[in-house]
Amino acid sequence: MTDLIDVHDPSGTTGDDAGRPVLQARSVSKHFSVRGRAGGTVRAVEDASIDLYRGSIVALVGESGSGKTTLARMLSLYYPPSDGEILLDGNPVQSVRGRAAKDYYGKVQLLFQDPFASLNALKSIRHILGRALLIHGRARGKELETKIIDLLERVNLYPGEEYIDKYPHELSGGQRQRIVIARALAVGPKVMLGDEPISMLDVSIRLDVLNLLKKLRNEEGLALLYITHDIASARYIADEIKVMYAGQMVESGPTERVIHQPAHPYTRLLLDSSPNPESSTDTDRDALFDGVGDLGEPPSLITPPEGCRFHPRCPHAMDICGTSQPPRIDLADGQWAQCWLHHPDHSTKETNS
Repeated sequence: MTDLIDVHDPSGTTGDDAGRPVLQARSVSKHFSVRGRAGGTVRAVEDASIDLYRGSIVALVGESGSGKTTLARMLSLYYPPSDGEILLDGNPVQSVRGRAAKDYYGKVQLLFQDPFASLNALKSIRHILGRALLIHGRARGKELETKIIDLLERVNLYPGEEYIDKYPHELSGGQRQRIVIARALAVGPKVMLGDEPISMLDVSIRLDVLNLLKKLRNEEGLALLYITHDIASARYIADEIKVMYAGQMVESGPTERVIHQPAHPYTRLLLDSSPNPESSTDTDRDALFDGVGDLGEPPSLITPPEGCRFHPRCPHAMDICGTSQPPRIDLADGQWAQCWLHHPDHSTKETNS
């Protein structure tokens, strides 16, 4: 892997046409050293892989501390991976500087959780959006204001002229988050990484922002990573769900398959924590995972458990779960899970696949 790669492709070939992912993480891990008397290493992400395709939304789901944001920050090159590699349009890239950084961030944009903290309170919307357009050479001179108004209206802030000279404190939380999205759109990205982009918004406007992201996926052909702890919103917006627990991916598959036939007990814990009007009819699934939600806290990532990291909380744990990490088991319809319940040598009648 190279330390520095110019991600600009002078030939104009994007790699999307070949059907390959726009942005990938291949078996990436991130470890942080802990300072102080105890010392040690935080194993924040372990051996995680993800593919983001043009016009597709992948939801990364898990409770706080599961490694979701760390993975997004590796994809945005905010953190270099401790192991594994990041690829943009099929080209491996570890860190970028100068022109290469400008090109990379012209293609990959990160949407932050707090729309107020991520906007400069002392600058007008004209400045915030105009600066992004100017830096990336997408508008100059007389066309700059026209482009800014177009960006505002693309994120459903109509008429754009009414917002262009406002400041962030004059806007609602939902309007500020739309400005954050507009700023990301200003550079013409291929990928957006949404780090819980609706969690700080009023419940009444979360659906509007989710619908906006779906519209941009459809109209702009964006690849979108949607990070959330709320599996219900993941079901609404995503084509694919990936579940993380204690720094590891434990399940992945098409959204409806994961929702209706969860293969990992932790996925069921997430489903139990989210209101689901269909749950009362799914008696087989309820019987399989009964009681998963009352089994303690996530483990320390400095001294994680041996074997499956979920086994101390799992009501179906077997002896092997405490000694050996389960392999990836491929199930039906593109779903997979890392769980000994589905291994042919250790499966029981409790498995739901």
